Formats: sequence, structure tokens, C-alpha cells
Amino acid sequence: MSSWRTLILRIGEKSPDYGTNSVDFRDHIETCFGVLRRELDHREDDIFKFLLECAEQLPHKIPLYGTLVGLLNLENDGFVKKVVETIHTRLQEALDCGNCSTIRILMRFLTVLMCCKVVQPSALLVVFETLLSSAATIVDEEKGNPSWQACADFYVTCILSCLPWGGSELIEQVPEEIERVIVGIEAYLSIRRHCSDIGVSAFEDSDSTHKVHSEKDFLEDLWGRIQDLSNNGWKLDSGNYDT
Repeated sequence: MSSWRTLILRIGEKSPDYGTNSVDFRDHIETCFGVLRRELDHREDDIFKFLLECAEQLPHKIPLYGTLVGLLNLENDGFVKKVVETIHTRLQEALDCGNCSTIRILMRFLTVLMCCKVVQPSALLVVFETLLSSAATIVDEEKGNPSWQACADFYVTCILSCLPWGGSELIEQVPEEIERVIVGIEAYLSIRRHCSDIGVSAFEDSDSTHKVHSEKDFLEDLWGRIQDLSNNGWKLDSGNYDT
């Protein structure tokens, strides 16, 4: 039998460790969960550390890891509480030291955990609103330092990048609260400076609308795509949006 480490690492891949050359996500999750459930009493600390490490190093598998955590929450809520607390601690540390990649990945993980009934929607929105408030303060001419707009834009980008993963659930569960965040994003976009640096602009489309897209900077383009996604009921081909 494959080790629990290998099952966590190879989940979602074509791997002989799962006894098949095809990828059945449901089967992978059930198999991995079954092994972790048996090992948890003996290897809790090791599983805890390795699961978080894989989520940070393999962010494309976060939906699978989030589902595993959600299932483990039904068996051992103390273990999952430690996972969530550690994510919050690491997110704060990443914010303090400006580790952009870790901030983006951990916010995605928290969003997926919200979808898996591990994190309360209101708790996730506190993170969104905190970053949004910081962004608005940064670009405020009197209270902030507009020359740091790139940092503020990054905070808002992180929020928007979470919405393809959890926008549907947030609209369903906390419609007024997420609407408040959306209004805040619109307010931020109205006071920030347009960025014309081609190095941070969105790629131009090859169709007839490329001129419109080329007039937008990265954040404006991302905001437009999120609006399109929202208008489409949060349904998309994940290959069309890389956030």
C-alpha cells in the first residue's frame, strides 16, 4: 500500500499509487482520506506539516487539499482548527514580509476551505475587507502614500483572484457582505491611478476588441473579467482565467 505522504503528494495525478492510469478525483479523494483518517491518531503532526507544505508548493491542487481538510474536519475538528489557525498565522507573516506568492496562495486556500465548510464566509470577508481597507489607505493622498499603489493594487488583485474559487458561495451565503466588498473594490478603482506601464498591462486580445483591452491596465482588465464571470453565474472554463 502506498504511504500517506505519497497519496497526498500524488493526488490528482495519473499515478500507480492510486492503482489506475486515469484520474478520478472522487476516487483519489476517498482513497487518500481513508488512509489519512487511519493514520491521523499516530501521525497528526507529520500529516499537518506535509499537507500544508503540499498546498503551498502545489497550489493547483488546493481544491483537492481543501476537500481533504473538509472531510477530516468531520473526523477531527481539532486537527483542522490547527490547520486554519496556522494558515492565518502564515498569511499574516507573509503580509508582514511582503511575500506576494504566499499571500496569494494562502488566500486561495482559505477561499477553498470556505467552500468546504471549514472557514466561515464572514471570516474570509474580514480578510478581504482588511486588505481592501489597507489598499484604500495606501492610495489616499492625505493619509497614505500613493507611490506605493503597486502594493495596494496587489491586495485588490488577491481579493479578485479568490472570487472565481468562491464567488458563487459568497453570493449565496453572505450576499450583503460580499456586495459591500464589491462596492469597496469599485470605490478603490475610482481613486487609483491608471497604470500605463506595458510591463504590467494585460495581454492584448487578437480579436476586434483588442483596442478596448489594451486601454486597460492589469487590475482594470481583471476586474472586467470578474464582472463577466459574475454575470455568467460564476461558471467558466478554468483554462480561460489564470488568476
